[in-house]
Amino acid sequence: MKRYLVIGRVGDRSLHPHWLQGATPNFDLYLSYFGDEADKYRSQAQYYEQVKGGKWPVLHRIVAENPELISQYDAVWMPDDDLLADAASINRMFALFEGLALDLAQPALSHDSYYSHASLLQVPDSVVRYCNFVEVMAPIFSKLAMTQLQHSFGQSPSGWGLDNLWPHLLGNQTKRQIAVIDAVTVVHTRPVGGELYKLNPELSPARDIEKLMTLYPQFNIHRRTHKNKFRVFFQAILKEYNSDFKAFVAGKVQRIRNKQRGKNSKKYGS
Repeated sequence: MKRYLVIGRVGDRSLHPHWLQGATPNFDLYLSYFGDEADKYRSQAQYYEQVKGGKWPVLHRIVAENPELISQYDAVWMPDDDLLADAASINRMFALFEGLALDLAQPALSHDSYYSHASLLQVPDSVVRYCNFVEVMAPIFSKLAMTQLQHSFGQSPSGWGLDNLWPHLLGNQTKRQIAVIDAVTVVHTRPVGGELYKLNPELSPARDIEKLMTLYPQFNIHRRTHKNKFRVFFQAILKEYNSDFKAFVAGKVQRIRNKQRGKNSKKYGS
């Protein structure tokens, strides 16, 4: 058993085989297949099932029926099956997620992705943006977040509204629990909506949001509300010195500045 788990609701055009290429995965894979071909992907996953239905109701059932299994993993990623990424990127995503002590996050979207929220596209030279929103397309959950949020998975069959609800349920008091990980990108390869919507025409995003607003009257989860607008609280920037000379100058300048800071700083215990 690995430390991390990826749970994918996958169809006949799923891109999940790419998730296993390019490196040895540091994660186990749970595939929930909604197509018609018997045992289509069984050999590719540690856990496997074949069942119809929308993404979030099925994910809710999987988590509810397997609490001992899910709780053994340090983090769980629940991506859509049209996200293109390789094992090296996913490994790095999990490492950063745990290293930054996040509870809820997602990888950034590449600029050639289909997207609903431009704020989730990768910001150049950024490592991570601590923010107030991640999308239901590719959320990563810590053990804490899974405990606090799993009950909501079945409350919106389409998934709509969950991404605005989750930050309220988590609280995010330190403003460092939720983030977009810009150091890792995935490609959303198909227009928003996807195969599951076509196979489940009864899904109603508008109705689901209204239901969530009724269930959680203490929160205003409407995405157009000012408080729910995308915010970046903190950001880590990556700066590259692409020549030995620039690297030498940067090191020299930093040494001089640190030496001055050291002289001017009161020493511990004094």
